[in-house]
Amino acid sequence: MSRGLRRLACLFAAMVMALAGGAGTALAQPPGGAVLRVAVTQEIDSLNPFVAVFLTSTQVNRLMYEYLTTAGPDNSAQPALAESWQAAPDKLTWTFRIREANWSDGKPITAKDVAFTYNQIMTNDAAKEANGGAVENYASVTATDDRTLVIVTKQPMASILNSEIPIVPEHIWASQVDRIGTLTNTETFPVVGSGPYVLTGYQEGQSVTLQANDSYWRGRPKADGVQLVKYENTDAAVQGLRKGDIDLVRDTTPAQFDSLAGDPNITRNEGRNRRFTELLMNWSNPSGVDGKPFGDGNPALKDVRVRRALHHAIDVNAVVERIKQGHSEPGYSIIPPVYPDWTFTPAPGQRRDFDPEKAKALLDEAGYRAGPDGKRVGPDGKPLALRLVSSTDVATNRQLADFMVGWFNQIGVTLTPTFKSSNQADDDMSAGNFDLAFSGWSVNPDPDPMLHQQTCSYNATAQSDSGYCNPEYDRLYAAQQAELDKPKRQEIVKQMNSLLYDDVHAVVLTHDRLLEAYRSDRFTGFVTQPAEGGVITGQTGYWGYYNATPVATQANTGGGNPAGIIAAVIGGVIVLGLVAFFVVRGRRSSSDERE
Repeated sequence: MSRGLRRLACLFAAMVMALAGGAGTALAQPPGGAVLRVAVTQEIDSLNPFVAVFLTSTQVNRLMYEYLTTAGPDNSAQPALAESWQAAPDKLTWTFRIREANWSDGKPITAKDVAFTYNQIMTNDAAKEANGGAVENYASVTATDDRTLVIVTKQPMASILNSEIPIVPEHIWASQVDRIGTLTNTETFPVVGSGPYVLTGYQEGQSVTLQANDSYWRGRPKADGVQLVKYENTDAAVQGLRKGDIDLVRDTTPAQFDSLAGDPNITRNEGRNRRFTELLMNWSNPSGVDGKPFGDGNPALKDVRVRRALHHAIDVNAVVERIKQGHSEPGYSIIPPVYPDWTFTPAPGQRRDFDPEKAKALLDEAGYRAGPDGKRVGPDGKPLALRLVSSTDVATNRQLADFMVGWFNQIGVTLTPTFKSSNQADDDMSAGNFDLAFSGWSVNPDPDPMLHQQTCSYNATAQSDSGYCNPEYDRLYAAQQAELDKPKRQEIVKQMNSLLYDDVHAVVLTHDRLLEAYRSDRFTGFVTQPAEGGVITGQTGYWGYYNATPVATQANTGGGNPAGIIAAVIGGVIVLGLVAFFVVRGRRSSSDERE
């Protein structure tokens, strides 16, 4: 049975259990003590750290598995399983000292565990899905003893301290290498990990339950557990927050966020986010896998003049002011402004602003003339009509699509939106079966992983956003990866972003602030990333969850209304069951994705 069909069966079974067995079967019981309950609206693609790519999934894996090094609250590389490291004069050989620490089952963590994890990703095709790009430049990874790890790279690698690869225990995974790509990682509880929390329960489409790890090397978290509860949308999640069914909500809409102002039990956080929202354009370039076009995109989008025309038709300021209600800023780069060392702003003469007349002129130049009814017709006599794919898990996407339809109609382009579940939209985008699509990515403090996703080699794995492939961009990518002098590397990254902007590989629409809210009558002490004006959830680390501190007067149950949570979850399960017949897992998400 395929992974998609297994997910379908599990979702349908969960729905049947909820309906037949009543509320008591709908939600796994959280651990005792003070439990931080977090609302999520995105599906889990997998909890296997070798294949998980959805943002919610990778957030859970961050809580379960420590990295070699990690990004601190200030976004700089900090020790994690590696307590120290040193680069050789050749800039190719790195030696890491692995700290003395234990897995959650009490067995010692050694350099052999790290070497096992990295070598699986380097040599086992089934293990490459989530982090294959992070090890492309690795020549070898060797444990010379229990405390010493040596990594040799093919070329100097500026981002080596920012590779976010979850380290797994060899004594658990070594017997499973033949099926490492299909394991759910939820077959036996608790799951053995090294992070601040241990996975103790998972019900697909309903909840993920984690318990504090007493063996965690930084010290036991202050909360006794974390439970992620699936809600169908943020409206339901915000209501759950108001009622006390949950403690933390992320990614609310601007209207929902504003409506929570003044509640004495709720604190809001408007964080500088590491995400961008983009309008993908399917170039239909050969995929590199079989030499065939990337899906069935409209060939008109191969012409840069058409892509630039569409960009000029979009009023990004209206998106910021009317859709995002000021909780956003215009976007120009795939590297968000929260990372000022790497972001990019085009020069005044380079920038494409909202200009419908310029858009019309570019379409005329490209041979797409307006007919008597104002609709554009191409040289082949066919109307210029485009399909827009959007997932339903971002509340503002429908409004944004309505705006897009109007703006494109103004220049004579017909746009037809289609709304699908995140998994269905993911399938279309993975196969290249779209013209335009709303998408977004989370970006790490080091820009290398995000920059890599636009390379021809990444496109060759059938994981590219849009089929973008430019040899000059690839040359620059290799140069920045090997440049250890930061100012010189910054200049190369700036050139890369400028090239992406001129090519219109996609239209980066906005950099949205992450709108979060939590029950401050129950939990406090949340650490944001970055420390000043950052986010609690959606981090590149675990700081927000790890430092969540129960309020002293809070009852040990963690508060909330379990019956209310269960009712909300059952409602979500019913809806998920109805759409599950069409759900097949894909490689990437149209909205919340691995960074």
